[in-house]
Amino acid sequence: MSLTMIATSLCEKIKTKGIELGERTSHLPLSFRLGENQWVVVFRFGVVATVGLNDRERQDVFSELKPFMDNPHAVQKSEDISIEVGGGTDEVGIEQARIQSLTREHVLVMADILAKSVMLERYESVMSEVFSETEPVAEKLMTGSHGKVNSAALKKTIGATLMAQQNMIGRVEVHEKPEVLWEHPELEKFYARLEDEYEIKERNDALEKKLRLINTTAETQLGLLHNSHSLRVEWYIVILIVFEILLTLYEMFLKQH
Repeated sequence: MSLTMIATSLCEKIKTKGIELGERTSHLPLSFRLGENQWVVVFRFGVVATVGLNDRERQDVFSELKPFMDNPHAVQKSEDISIEVGGGTDEVGIEQARIQSLTREHVLVMADILAKSVMLERYESVMSEVFSETEPVAEKLMTGSHGKVNSAALKKTIGATLMAQQNMIGRVEVHEKPEVLWEHPELEKFYARLEDEYEIKERNDALEKKLRLINTTAETQLGLLHNSHSLRVEWYIVILIVFEILLTLYEMFLKQH
């Protein structure tokens, strides 16, 4: 039997309290069994994974979840994996998994990897745009150029990187394994093979390095900008003091004559 799991990034956050889609099979993440070989897994960081649903059924599920979404994405990103049910052992290949049977545990493990993968793809895309914006700033630092720099834009860049880091650590928890593995350690190898196939650790490490570089570049330029403003203020003060001295000397000169 062939099935497809699709994980879709729908919004920034999904409020899971009050969601009822079918037979609930877990709470963290929230998962439901809709029918034979049909599953939905809802992650609080805005990703929904489905198994065995056609496009119309998936859209119906998304419509039911809409009232629980915060800041829906204008552009949705998706990851999918082909699932072959049947066979002696669990195996993982390129965008394909072969499992003995479609259990709740298998669904949760595959959904966890796919959800992390689609979120990493989203952050990779966002950070690539931010990285291209900070590249001219880095070039100015390298050449010693003193071109005009927008401090508001730099603060926005720092805020974007901090928000991405917060979401990755606090919501997505890329480094954390799903809770189902504590109950079913026999699936550890299956999870590890999926993790390797989608390069979760490598992509996360690369993204963290890029985030740190962007943040450091923006903070450095912002610091130089503040120093430049401080130096300018100091010069204004010096000029005012000199002007006041000259004015005083001029008044003394007039009194003597």
